[in-house]
Amino acid sequence: MQITSIKDISKLVKENRKKQKLTQVQLAQLSNVGTRFLSDLENGKPTCEIEKTLKVLTNLGIRLKVQE
Repeated sequence: MQITSIKDISKLVKENRKKQKLTQVQLAQLSNVGTRFLSDLENGKPTCEIEKTLKVLTNLGIRLKVQE
């Protein structure tokens, strides 16, 4: 999947969270982030902190790869 916007990431997070049958509260706790942050991330808020976003992706088993 090619990521071109925060909306792409938000869709990826929400779909994978639901596939894994996790609630926002559960994923937030696993990722050591607040539920408000996770909600903002899933709604595509453009100012979401990258470090927290990477924690969430890691806990969902999602790895990002950068190509030049």
